[in-house]
Amino acid sequence: MKIATTGTTSLEGDILVYHGEYKDIIPRISYAGYEAVELHISDSSEIDREKLWKLLTDYHVSLTSIGTGAVYEAKHYNLGDHDRRIRRAAIQHLKQHMITAQPFHALVIIGLAAGRFSDADSPEEFKKNLTDSLHHLDELAEGYDISLGLEIMNRFESDYLTTIAQGIDFLKQERFQRILLHIDTVHMNIEEADIGKAIRQAKGCIGHVHVSDNDRYYPGHGHYNFYETLKALYDIGYDGTLALETNRLPDTETSAGKSLIYLNRMIDRIERENMEKIDG
Repeated sequence: MKIATTGTTSLEGDILVYHGEYKDIIPRISYAGYEAVELHISDSSEIDREKLWKLLTDYHVSLTSIGTGAVYEAKHYNLGDHDRRIRRAAIQHLKQHMITAQPFHALVIIGLAAGRFSDADSPEEFKKNLTDSLHHLDELAEGYDISLGLEIMNRFESDYLTTIAQGIDFLKQERFQRILLHIDTVHMNIEEADIGKAIRQAKGCIGHVHVSDNDRYYPGHGHYNFYETLKALYDIGYDGTLALETNRLPDTETSAGKSLIYLNRMIDRIERENMEKIDG
């Protein structure tokens, strides 16, 4: 499993670890010991991709994923909307992120941009619109050779697909080629009765994982059981990314440093236990 920190050009708020221009935060990410980053990009069509790709390459930082939720709040673009023009705009917006992701084969997250029941005239219409939009995006992702992560969010942020089991059933029914589940420790902490069991039942369906403690601080700050989650991911052979959707409190350096130390120690513990079990 690869540990990725998170970055955004927005200077507002404390959610996500690094805030600032790419030329400033990417060197800091590298110096902090990270080899991977998830970038939350408002609009990929407005950035200088060539400069971003070069920065990442020069500092040996891989782009693992792109967060897309800001567009829902900023422009209300969503994939389930009753207005076809809004759905098309959302698809084109996500297509631009696919272009940014392509050189690194990064995953593009579909979270808030999925929309909510209130964006359509009925829950049934929303589900149909969302499913149709996802099939369109699945075809685009195949062409760009990237993956999409359909986020399983808690009931306070989503009306549809709020548990891993529901997500698995949806994927099996629709048979997407490039869409996998994106899971998040905060959402699982609210919705899953048995997190380890839920993850193990999702073998082959998980494409991306967000990690933060129950209070959105760095892992190890609160009471979330990271051993259970990481052990379950290890058991199903998950070799993707653990991306830090934490806050930057008390400051960026503390959040980044403590997260990396804690998660590496937890992964080392699980691997050591597995080797001892094999040796016997």
